[in-house]
Amino acid sequence: MSITDQDRRAFDVIIAHADGGCVLSRSRRNVQGGLQAASPLVPHGARTIVLKRARIPSHAFSEGGPAARAARRGVRFALAEGANACWQDWRNSSVTSHDGRVRPDHPIIARAFGQVQSAKSLRLMLRDPLAFLWRYALGWRSLVEDEQPLSLDVRAYGELVHEMLKCAVDALEPNPGYGRAARHEIEAVLVAACVAIGSQWPLERSVPPLLLWRHTLAAARDLALTALTLDEPFQPNTRSWTELAFGREEDDPDAAADLLWPPNAEVIIPGAGVRIRGSIDRLDFNSARNGVRVSDYKTGAEPPKANEIVLRGGAEVQRVLYALAARQLVPDNPRVIARLVFLGADQPKPHRLLDVDQAIANIGTHLSAAGDLLRRGVALPGPDARENWNDFRLALPAVRTTYFQTKQAALGRAFGDFARIWSAR
Repeated sequence: MSITDQDRRAFDVIIAHADGGCVLSRSRRNVQGGLQAASPLVPHGARTIVLKRARIPSHAFSEGGPAARAARRGVRFALAEGANACWQDWRNSSVTSHDGRVRPDHPIIARAFGQVQSAKSLRLMLRDPLAFLWRYALGWRSLVEDEQPLSLDVRAYGELVHEMLKCAVDALEPNPGYGRAARHEIEAVLVAACVAIGSQWPLERSVPPLLLWRHTLAAARDLALTALTLDEPFQPNTRSWTELAFGREEDDPDAAADLLWPPNAEVIIPGAGVRIRGSIDRLDFNSARNGVRVSDYKTGAEPPKANEIVLRGGAEVQRVLYALAARQLVPDNPRVIARLVFLGADQPKPHRLLDVDQAIANIGTHLSAAGDLLRRGVALPGPDARENWNDFRLALPAVRTTYFQTKQAALGRAFGDFARIWSAR
């Protein structure tokens, strides 16, 4: 059917359903000002009323007509008004609702704060409250890239190394035992872990092309070997676990029976009342001496003054959380050693947390202040919002440097004393 026939049929259907009458409106002149003929759809002999140029009929409705434009304005007005207000607020030197200011005691924020927290959520709470609101109160997530990468990102590479550590230690425990295993036995189980992970990961997630994937596996295996051979031989009666979970909200029917505690064991940060969950990279327990050593492995390079790190302004909280879990879940008040190891260093070495109890007290104080900040409705962007790796940078102004320069003074006043956390060790 031609376009003309389609128009005629549609026109006939419309006319047939016009019970009270039908009014056709048209312009006598085109956009260049010349006279134009009426549409062939207009019936011959129909009564015609010529309107003056200034008068627009109230019933006119066409794609470019005033009624259609008004309808489109009605649909889009709220969205356009909101976008314009956001644009103006971003250029305003004061803190506004478009910067993260919400009403105090908002129930959605209270619900997000009351959930079981992870090391990632606690870092956002301390270093980027606005991203915490977006992720855990509103449920926003960054888009997962499905294309085949040429290399694993930092997070995925860290997960790869940790999974190799888990496979190796699980294979060595309890017989012959990781602490009693020789170097060649550790190398053998790492080779087996490399083969298993190398065939399993491509079925579950995107990995680099085959040659690059093999190179990535070899590099991860070398880092895992460094981590497992870093320490001196263990004392007798020592048992090791990797990826030892705590604080899970659901039961794990596949959990091993010889774990130090059940995976759903509850851990609460004192002073803040925050429940936490996670998996300890590695835990060594000496039953004879009632001593626990937890290790937090980082695959990156060692930062300056690594031996002075406690919480690193809220950026390094895992080691303290591991120590807290061991302190609360191992009976009889064990002696806890908490270590941080940067495997990407030229010569990796463990950095011990000098005062475990003080670090636990500090994180409780910091999280209590963060909770008070969120309850007051100050969910503003923190220092992590300025980083290029920030998953939520797409929701921030495109020119972030100019935005933060404009807002710097107002953000400083809004955060107040809370900002001191970011400069702490």
